Amino acid sequence: MKRPFRFLAIVGLLILSLVSAWRGGLLPGVPAPWHDDLRILHEDRDGTAVMVVELRNTGTRTRWRSEGEDHRIDIRRLGPTLYELDITQFDDRVEPTLRRRMHTELQLEPGRTEVGGFRFTEPGKPVQRQLVEIVLPDPAA
Repeated sequence: MKRPFRFLAIVGLLILSLVSAWRGGLLPGVPAPWHDDLRILHEDRDGTAVMVVELRNTGTRTRWRSEGEDHRIDIRRLGPTLYELDITQFDDRVEPTLRRRMHTELQLEPGRTEVGGFRFTEPGKPVQRQLVEIVLPDPAA
């Protein structure tokens, strides 16, 4: 009698774990979820880590915020195409934790725009590069 219950409990925990990983964007090929009209994706392009910040509802919203283990983002729309970006990235792969901050205002058009980048080296290791891109939706879509 105990074995079927144990089996069902294990299967239930497995299903719950998979659903949580899927909703959290942790499964390969599954994009990260949207949080408050903002989504952050991490891509690797030829050894360069790329943080892609996607925004939705750019015609009606004026502010997007996100805070996680590896980032703190505050974006404000100041005009039809003028945005103020305050992006901080944290990298705990090295000691002490690297903190990179980008604060700028720029004109952003719909589509993908590279807004900045960082690079650093650890002694005895190759240069590591990281880019930040913003993706705005196409209003026609």
